[in-house]
Amino acid sequence: MEGWRLPIILLCLLCCAEVSVAVYKQWIPSTNFEDVSNWDKNRTPSETDIVMFDSNKMVSVYVGSSHVLTGAYLPLDGEFILASGSGFAAFDGASDPSSDLGHNIHFLSADRYSWYDPILWHTDLEYSDHLFSVDAELIPCRQDDVVFPPETSFRVDLGAGGRTINLHSISILGQKFNTNQELAAYLTSSTGKLQFHGAGSLRLAPDPCEDPSGCECGNDEVESWICASLLQTSGGRCPKPACQGALKPVGQCCKICGAILFLNYNQAFDLQQYKQRLFQTFLDPPQASGVRMAISKVHRAPTLRGSRHTGHGKRQAESTTQIQLVLTDDGTELEAGRAAIDVAQAILTDIAEQGAAFGVLRGDVEYSGSKGSTAELTGASLTSGLVTGLAIALVLGLMVLLGGLLLLHRTGRVRLWPLPIPTLWQRSEPASDQGNQSFDNPIFGDPAPPSVLDPDPAVKVVFEDASSPTIPTRTSGTYFTNPLFETDI
Repeated sequence: MEGWRLPIILLCLLCCAEVSVAVYKQWIPSTNFEDVSNWDKNRTPSETDIVMFDSNKMVSVYVGSSHVLTGAYLPLDGEFILASGSGFAAFDGASDPSSDLGHNIHFLSADRYSWYDPILWHTDLEYSDHLFSVDAELIPCRQDDVVFPPETSFRVDLGAGGRTINLHSISILGQKFNTNQELAAYLTSSTGKLQFHGAGSLRLAPDPCEDPSGCECGNDEVESWICASLLQTSGGRCPKPACQGALKPVGQCCKICGAILFLNYNQAFDLQQYKQRLFQTFLDPPQASGVRMAISKVHRAPTLRGSRHTGHGKRQAESTTQIQLVLTDDGTELEAGRAAIDVAQAILTDIAEQGAAFGVLRGDVEYSGSKGSTAELTGASLTSGLVTGLAIALVLGLMVLLGGLLLLHRTGRVRLWPLPIPTLWQRSEPASDQGNQSFDNPIFGDPAPPSVLDPDPAVKVVFEDASSPTIPTRTSGTYFTNPLFETDI
């Protein structure tokens, strides 16, 4: 059953070669009669088995070979698609089916398969050993080509919310639909009704993604549905990450260990070209063994805290479209995410040096674990940031030194030279009161007349005789005693 898939894949790739970011997604589960996962005994029915289909379940079943059965209970609304040379035959000597329940084998309900379950889709990724997709992009995006393989039957639930699922194209049983009219006619057929159910609908948008920087997936609205389907097998909860400070990328259901980079770009940016550079320069070398990356265009909410970034430009102030790089690795326990962080740091350095040549203006990064929460750094300020840090450290050091000296001075261990501290904030007195100001002379101990430092320009001092000093006069009425000419000598 696997031999037919390679030609189909190659055909799809050839048809989509003209699209710069063409991606196809293939539906995995089937309702084939020979698929052992469709039976409760996990095996294909044998000649001694009685096949049991639920009478109230709608189903389409592809039969690829001949089978001998003891008996069968068929659904009231269903179909069997028989391949060339296939069919059913009755087993000779079969007992009454109603009396031999020990050999009953039940066909499991096909209604359990949801369009929004990421594990039910296979995505064609170049360099799949090093690249992966975030959870929201594991199901078909609006620019993707969807393939339901030929020679298979299936039944898929399109969801209960009535949402319209937009696609670029869809291939069903080897027939490719490119227009809504063709697809609508098929979906209303008896086979189409058995294959697709639920309140959702399919719509084709033939225009491919022609933006060299890539296109957004468009699954933001149904991310909660995707995560609910993905986490059903784990009890609805994400597994505990192996690192501290794990990160949650845009479009990812659970947190990861490693790093997330958000790139701002200009018109020169080409997603495929830059992906090639990232793979060849940072992911392919042996030192990056075990590191995997997801790259896509996302709509990012405003940054609520600082983030380390390299390049040029202002910090993000409002929601914007950016290129998201998610880096994780296969490390465990204390080593989880460390190899991915090393690769992210190398990419940041490359952006600072070569980003402009690829149309990358700036890169913001967040790290998990002990290597970082977030910080801020621009390529233009690699040196200025260091200088600023040293200046801040110097100021803090001086403040600590002065505080220590003042503390020692107050405790009497260090005597500081008295320095005048001007009280610049003191309110000045009215001019009429300045003439009555006085001070005590610390040399003679007696109260001194008003200060000679009074800035009154009318002061006039006269000495008529050196042997008999006179009292100096001033028009302002202030005076002082000259200690060199005391009368009591």
